[in-house]
Parts: sequence; C-alpha cells; structure tokens
Amino acid sequence: MSEKRKKSNKISIYLIKEDINYNQILKEFAYNHVLREDKNSVTYYSPTRYNRPDWLTSYFKYSEDINISNSHAQVISIHKILIDGKERIFAIPFGNGKYLLNDDVIEEQFGIKILLNSVPIDGFRQLVVANYGGDHRIKNEQTPKKTNINEFGFDIFNDFVRRATAKSEEEIFNNNTITGGDLLSVSVPVTVENVNEFLILCYERYNSDKYKENFSWLDNIREVKEKSIRQKLNDKLVMVINNKEFDKVWAAVPEIVEWEKILDFRFNISKEGYDDIEIQNIIELYKDQTVTNVTSLKSKKIYAMSMNDNKILYDWTIFNCLIGEIEFEGSAYCLNFGKWYKVNKSFVDTTNNYYESIRLSNISFPDSNSEREDEYNQRLCSSIGGSILMDKKTVKTKGMGKGSIEVCDVLTAEKQLIHVKKNGGSSYLSHLFNQAAVSGEMLLDKGFREEINKEFNESIFNDSFMPHNYTIVLAIITNSNTERPKIPFFSKVSIQYAIDGLKRKGYNVEIKNIYNK
Repeated sequence: MSEKRKKSNKISIYLIKEDINYNQILKEFAYNHVLREDKNSVTYYSPTRYNRPDWLTSYFKYSEDINISNSHAQVISIHKILIDGKERIFAIPFGNGKYLLNDDVIEEQFGIKILLNSVPIDGFRQLVVANYGGDHRIKNEQTPKKTNINEFGFDIFNDFVRRATAKSEEEIFNNNTITGGDLLSVSVPVTVENVNEFLILCYERYNSDKYKENFSWLDNIREVKEKSIRQKLNDKLVMVINNKEFDKVWAAVPEIVEWEKILDFRFNISKEGYDDIEIQNIIELYKDQTVTNVTSLKSKKIYAMSMNDNKILYDWTIFNCLIGEIEFEGSAYCLNFGKWYKVNKSFVDTTNNYYESIRLSNISFPDSNSEREDEYNQRLCSSIGGSILMDKKTVKTKGMGKGSIEVCDVLTAEKQLIHVKKNGGSSYLSHLFNQAAVSGEMLLDKGFREEINKEFNESIFNDSFMPHNYTIVLAIITNSNTERPKIPFFSKVSIQYAIDGLKRKGYNVEIKNIYNK
C-alpha cells in the first residue's frame, strides 16, 4: 500500500534583523499571552475579539442576533536558532499575527531572495513591482500559467520586485508554489515540532548567490541597514523638506488600496480632508512649516476615510508616505515608503555615463521667465520660424486604447518634435518621457497621422513618414544655467528606458536644458 502524502501546512516566515533584541520584536502587549513554549521557540497570541460586521446594519438593515462575525485571530511563533555559530530569529505569524510585529524589525527581501534562488526563470505566476525611477506606482500582474519573468511588464531599469509568486521544483519546498517578498510563504509538510530544520534550510538559501545567474538586477538597489547612515539620510531629508525642495521629496499612498472605497485623506479625522496626499499639505501641520526631526514625521498619521461610514479605512505614518531622492556622499539614495535604499555604484556609473552620452539639441531655446508651461511653449514656437504649436492639442486614437494624446508641444520645420516639461522631480519628468514614448509609437500608425492632419487642417505628416527623418527633443526647464539638464538620478534611469525604446523605432533623440531665470 502506498504511503499517504504528508499533510502540508501553509506557513509564512519573516527573518528578524540581527540588531533587534528579543523584547523589541513584538508590540509590548503581545508578550502577555503565551500559547506554547519549547527550547527554541515561544508562540504568543492576542486574545481574539469578535465583532458584528458594520455592513449587516448599514447595508442589510439587519438588527437581529445572527451567527455572523468578524474574526481577528493574532498568533505568532518566535524561533531562535543557532546557525553557523550565529543566533538568528525567525517569526512565523498565523491569522493576523503579522500585526503583532513592531515596525522595522524584519529583514527586507528575505523571501524574494529565497524565491529567486529556488525557482526557474520560466516558473513565475505573479509579480508585484514598485517603480522607483518615475512615479513610484505599484503594479500587480499575474498570468494564468507559469511564465518567464521577462514576459511580465517588468522594467529592470525602473522597477524593483516587492513580491513574486513562482513554482519551485525542489524537494525542500515540496515542489510547491512559493510566494516571496519580505516574507516567505509556502505550503510544506512541517509542524511547530520540526519547523526549525526547514528554517535553517531557508536561511542557507537566503544567503546563496545563485540568483545572480538570472536575476542580477536584484542588486541594483539595496536597503540601507546601517543605523548611522539611515540617521544621516533622515537628517538630510528633514533639511530638504524644510527647504521646500519638492523636486527631491514628495508624498504618495504607500500601498495598493481600493480607491473606490476612499472618501478622502485626513491628518485629523474630525477635520475636512483632501483628495490626495500632498507634501505641501503635510508641512502645514508643523509650526512655521518647519519639521524638527524625522521622529515627528513618524509620529503623525495620515488617515484614509471610508466612503461608506466615514470611518478609518487605512492609516499610515507621514514618514511611510514620503518618497525621496537624495544624493549623499557621492551615492544615490531613494526613500520608498519608509525604507531607504542605496543604488549600486556600478548601476549609478552606467546610468550617469549613458545620460552624459545623450546628444544635445542645437536649437536656440529662449530662457524661461517662470511662466506657465503653455505660455513658454507659445513663446518658444514664436521664436522658431516655421514651427507649429501643438501644446494642448490632443488627437483622438481609434481602436488602440490610448484615448487622446498630445503629439508634442512644438513641431519645427526641421522635423523636430519638442516636448517641454519643468523639472519637478522624477514623477513629473516621467510624464515627459512617457508622453514622448507614446507619441513616437502612435506616429508609426498611418490612421493616427491622418487624424493629426484633420485636427490641424493641413498636411503635417504624409504617407512617406519615416522615423529616422524625425528628432524627438526632450527639453527640461531647470534652475541651473547648464548645457545639459540637471535632473534627479532616477530620472536618468527613466530617460534611458524611454530613449532606447524610441531609438529602436528609428527616431533620433536629443535633450536640452532650458534655464529658468
């Protein structure tokens, strides 16, 4: 008779940072209740609360007693294991047990490194990536079957992986699907009595460099773990905020949310809120609009209020909503939703070298007088003989899912498509680069060119359109009187991706600095 398949348990594992003491791992109240204890581990729990769901009354108007409730089980096991003479601590939560963990106690990328060291390149089912080279959007993409990671909409120059799901073909993971991010989640035939052996195997896999064979891009950026450097970066961040250098720091919602459920965002739940989170509104909370230290950014909260009952739907600290790009001691750093990351030096050098190699436009651009972009574009068009002002003239597309797009701001008689944008940080410049990329793609379509001719009532583009005859000029208004625009590092990452795409289509691409006097 064949042996029965061992029952698997789905477990999620966090690795605790080395410099965190045992009594700092969990919120203080969590240590009050012990579920079980042995030589290497202690399992804690928070007494479960049962609540009647609000929607029973608000939606169904149901007031009678009924056996329907919300459950909030919170259980977490803490395992201390000696590995190669070094004690490491692991946390395994159950239910909502992860909420018993204190902030900033877990190793970043623990699960994703194990996953990338344990799955084939064509075994991926889902990717959640965050963009750090432009608008910092979060994308969640999944496929119906196992797929090569390169088939996802994942840009190794602008995105980093927050979480991935892929199929393992290894016995230590029971040949099951793995989810890896900061945590590792997998179904394996282990229990609390023998899980320590599995934790040791996971730790060994975490320290492996095998991932570099297919996923070397993981090292383009890394979390800053040194407390002394984080403190210096935090001090620099406070200085940047107080100087109102909002091209280097801004605010955004730090996770994927259900926007249709959000009424507004508030700093005080009893006061009127805002449609979005803006750094300009944040600094108004502080006396004389001056932030004293990063602790004050971590102590104040932002609340997303529910559309249904005007109650708190999400809440975050201000610090966790900040995005920053700072150059410090010759290195580039980014603050991404509460974590500092340092960019790999070779990646910085390669990116900077590429940016310095981009051809400069020889068009004579007038200086900016701090006017609006549309006003500047009108003046620019007037200064270039035979040019056409296309700013704010959107052209509809048919059957291609693009809606209406702007071809460019100014088209010269020399077939130069000029796109102009003020330097407001990576999120603003990302819009410039995307606009140029989309326009360049659409111009390859004959139907789209015909729509442009109809919109302007003249034959601007003819049937013999050839991309190599056109030059796309990315013109950036800055406060620096330099030949080449001074832009944030992560904008240099974004522009490389955009230019490479345009060049593959056959276009010439140039850049230009416009001095804002």
